[in-house]
Amino acid sequence: MTFLIRRALETDAPALVALRRRFFEETAFMIWEPAEFRDTEDDERTRIIRLSQQSNSLLLVAEAEAQLVGLLSATGGERNQLRHSALLSLGVAKSYWSQGIATHMMQEAIAWSLAASLKRLELTVHTSNLRAVSLYMRHGFQVEGMSRSSLRVYGNYVDEYFMSLVHGN
Repeated sequence: MTFLIRRALETDAPALVALRRRFFEETAFMIWEPAEFRDTEDDERTRIIRLSQQSNSLLLVAEAEAQLVGLLSATGGERNQLRHSALLSLGVAKSYWSQGIATHMMQEAIAWSLAASLKRLELTVHTSNLRAVSLYMRHGFQVEGMSRSSLRVYGNYVDEYFMSLVHGN
C-alpha cells in the first residue's frame, strides 16, 4: 500500500476533524471519548495555523487512497524553559494499522525534531497499548515513569507510561 506523509495544510481541516472523530470511535487509547469531541473545522484550522507558525511544533498527516488516515502532532513548549521539547500525539485509523504508517510518521517527527534543534520529545501512552509502547521503544523512547490510574476509560482506571526520547543522551 502506498501512503504519503506530509505537513497538514489549512485545507485539511474538514478531513482532520473527521479523522479525529474516527480515532475516538475506533479505540479507547485516545484521550477523547466520541461524545465529548466537539471541535469544529474552524478550531482545526486555527490549530493547524498555530502549530505551523511555531518552530518547535509540527502537525503531520498520513494520506492513503485519497484520504487522511494518520495524524501526528508535536506541540512545542511555549515557555522559554520548555521550548527545547515537544509533546507528541499519534493516531492511525484502525484499518491502516500494521502497514508502516506510524513507523514512518515517527521517523519524520524524529528527523524534524533534530533539524529543529529540539532536545526532547515526550508522550504518554496506556500501559496496555503494547503496540504503541513497542513502536516508541523501537524509535529510542524510554519509559520515565508510570502514572497509576491516571485515566478513567469507560469506567475502568488505566495506567499510563510517561515516555521520552532525549537527543544526544
